[in-house]
Amino acid sequence: MQVTRGRTDESAVPGTHYAPHTGDVHLDSVLAADGLFVNDAYYAACARTHWHRHSGGQLILVRSGVGVVATRSGEVAVVRVGDVVHAAPGEEHWHGAAPDCFVTYTSVSLGSTDTLEEVPGEEYDGVWG
Repeated sequence: MQVTRGRTDESAVPGTHYAPHTGDVHLDSVLAADGLFVNDAYYAACARTHWHRHSGGQLILVRSGVGVVATRSGEVAVVRVGDVVHAAPGEEHWHGAAPDCFVTYTSVSLGSTDTLEEVPGEEYDGVWG
């Protein structure tokens, strides 16, 4: 058997590469190296990020549950296990869990993250009709 260790004590850089959150969120930093940040994330029902953007873009791989990703331009996608989301460099967006279900995903973020304002409850609720 061969095990390749992707994480080291130095790989976690808390607070520098992901947006603040609203609700119950658990992040596990898998890798942080040279502007590349990989996180596993668990969002409880209704939990979500604040509006944010990544200078090099972000890839989200949905692992379980049901979530949502919304962009400043008004695009909204309900995402489920197996879905892959790409936020282009500089694209303002937020993501989180459905109101009645958790979501887990792996995110790959490139470059710096700019945190913007919190997503208010009314805006989050409006996504779900």
